[in-house]
Amino acid sequence: MANVTMRDIAEKLGVSIVSVSKALTGKEGVSEELREKVKKEADRLGYRYNLGAKGLKEGRNYNVGVIIPSYYTDDTSNAFYMKMYQCVAKCLTNYDYATMLELVDTRMQEMMILPQIVGDNRLDGLILMGELDETYLKRLKQMNIPMIYMDFYDLSMETDSVSMDNISAEYKMTEYLIELGHKKIAYVGSINATTSIMDRYLGYRRALHHYNILYREDYLIEDRGEDRLFKELALPEDMPTAFVCNNDEIACILIEKLEKMGYSVPEDISVCGYDDSSMALSGNLRLTTIAHPQERLGFDNYPFIRRNASGLTTVDVDIAMMASEGVELLLERLNDKRETFVRRVVSGHIVIRKSTGKAATEP
Repeated sequence: MANVTMRDIAEKLGVSIVSVSKALTGKEGVSEELREKVKKEADRLGYRYNLGAKGLKEGRNYNVGVIIPSYYTDDTSNAFYMKMYQCVAKCLTNYDYATMLELVDTRMQEMMILPQIVGDNRLDGLILMGELDETYLKRLKQMNIPMIYMDFYDLSMETDSVSMDNISAEYKMTEYLIELGHKKIAYVGSINATTSIMDRYLGYRRALHHYNILYREDYLIEDRGEDRLFKELALPEDMPTAFVCNNDEIACILIEKLEKMGYSVPEDISVCGYDDSSMALSGNLRLTTIAHPQERLGFDNYPFIRRNASGLTTVDVDIAMMASEGVELLLERLNDKRETFVRRVVSGHIVIRKSTGKAATEP
């Protein structure tokens, strides 16, 4: 139907034009059931609300900016944040918001150059995906744009955030390796690089402590430099039997290095990652996918584990849930529905694949 109007929708549903207007603009005065019916009928008829007029009337632009550090998009790790961005954009369209994406590189952070999208009052809110420099974050806060952090948080600043339950997930991953008989377990990750890496490390340390396994300083392996880019892994002389890696990409890099050194994964050494990215299913393991992703491992006390017979053992991150939670927090902030700041945590699942196995019996 061409040039669909509110009157057309009202006539189809047998309600008043005022009710249709309230339903489409989110105003009070109509039931949630009617609001949903109106929106569905509007979509079916191809109705397009005039967002310019709506924004002018409500004092909004209906634009949300998304900022991602460019060093998280320079390699294959970009798939994680681009998927998160797509999920956020999809959620926001349900509320008539458009998204504007901009990458921020290291030079911009060092020189305090603000993203272009924040400088012309076109944004109602801002979503930051991936950790930026603390000083730069403070500069962004000075713009007084409602914002949330996604996949990181900062306890020293009053900002809403959504992140994974990294401590719990890495605790469970380390615990799983211990159940397989591993005691010489190393952690791969530069813990001062991001709050996520630090929290995953804390989960690893907590599991070692709980099971009375001695922590070794030489089993903390740095994986990136000050530029946050990966660097050559320096492995200890006394090789661990298992490695807990802070993400899938570094886990695949490690597996390739181990194989070049003559080790076999998982027969000699087990390796696990984090994020359940596309490379986790194949990556450097070069294995044929066998589809049993929902099968439970044969331990009664591991309801959080899923099993798959190939690829990299890892932690599945529910990006869609994180996006939904993030959008909800931002809309609450935009609609002045609360004064307190909130940090929401999304749980994950361990996905067991072929890169981990029982610890080899020592001679």
